[in-house]
Order: sequence, then structure tokens, then C-alpha cells
Amino acid sequence: MVRVTGLAFAALLAALVPSALAAQQNPCPPPMRLAYINSQLILANTPGRAEAESLFNREMVGWRAETQRLQAQLDSAIAEYNRTSVALTPSARQAREGEIRNLQTRAQARATELEQQATRREAELTAPIMQRVTAVIEGVRAEFNCAMIFDAGGGTNVLVTADRALDISPFIVQRLQAAAPARDTTAAAAPAAQPPAAQRPAAQPTPLRPQQPPPTTTPRRPPQQ
Repeated sequence: MVRVTGLAFAALLAALVPSALAAQQNPCPPPMRLAYINSQLILANTPGRAEAESLFNREMVGWRAETQRLQAQLDSAIAEYNRTSVALTPSARQAREGEIRNLQTRAQARATELEQQATRREAELTAPIMQRVTAVIEGVRAEFNCAMIFDAGGGTNVLVTADRALDISPFIVQRLQAAAPARDTTAAAAPAAQPPAAQRPAAQPTPLRPQQPPPTTTPRRPPQQ
């Protein structure tokens, strides 16, 4: 996942605020009452996001360790087979190959189970954050009578270029931080920004884990003699 640092976000805000101030008289001017957001930027600076990601990463340590342990057991069994197979009788070799295939099947099944468990846990931690973000975006849309809000940071982004005065990301972050508990310091402070134009509901949640999924067991089959 691409991280947006507090300094980088502050620099972006500094560039965006003058444009937002210029549009303060009519944040959603007719007839096209449109605006856009950068959902990745908003989520990276949403209060509670850092804690959720930290918790998820701590829980992932055990899942990854178990998956790696299964892979190590399988690799060890295959290495032992390769080392001793020449001395085995055909029937003993066939039996040993069956044991390794069974071990491979069990390891793959457990790796799949752990991956599904991680996916469910990620969804549990992400859902409350996405609900808050979506509620704030929809609230801003209704408050300023915006017709539509586009996402310039989502995975299916089709927005090529737009006037930066229509980017309401700093304003959304400001609202999220204002509604967060005072003890939450995970997001970079956002300068005051004037409300802008329209937007659509929030984008899909950014995964808490890295782009690569946890290691999965992909053992090699023993050579046939």
C-alpha cells in the first residue's frame, strides 16, 4: 500500500487551500455541481486508520509464521525424499511420495484457511473506518447540494485531469479529524479548507496489508523415479 506521509499531505494541502478559498462563494456552482476526492489520501489520513493497520499487522505475524512453518515442513520432507529415494524400494518410494502429497494437500488447505481468516479480519477492521468516511462525504454532498463526487484515487479511477479547486479531499479530512476523539493523533493535521463541490460515495477500502498476500504454501512435487 502506498503511504502518504504527514509532510507530503501538508504540502498538498498548502497547494490546494488557495484554490478552495477562491471558490468559497459558491462551492458547488451550477449547473454542474461536481467535485472530486482522492480516497487513498483521505484514508491514509483518517483517524483510526493507523491503529487498525498496526493491529492487523501484529495479528498477521502469527498467520505468516504458521504458513512459513508448513512450507518448511514440506520442503524438508521433499529434501529428505530426494536424498534417500535411490535406496528405497519401488513400493517404499511410492508410499513416501503419497505421504508427501498428503502433507502438501494439508499445507495448502491450511494456507487457504489462514488467507481467508486474514481477509475476514481485514474487513472487520476496515468497515468502521469506511463507514465514517462515507458518512462524512455524503454529509458534505448533502450540505452543499453537490450533485456528484468522483474519486481520483480509486483503483478504477477514470479521471484524467480536473481543476484542483474541485478537490475536496482536505475538507473531508478536516471533517473526519474534527469528529475524531481528541486522543487520536494518527492523521496529519489539515488546515481549514472551504467546502467544495460534488462527489460520489466513498471508494473501496484500501487494504490494510501490503499488496502481496501472506505467503501461501506452493510445494514442489517429488520427482518420479
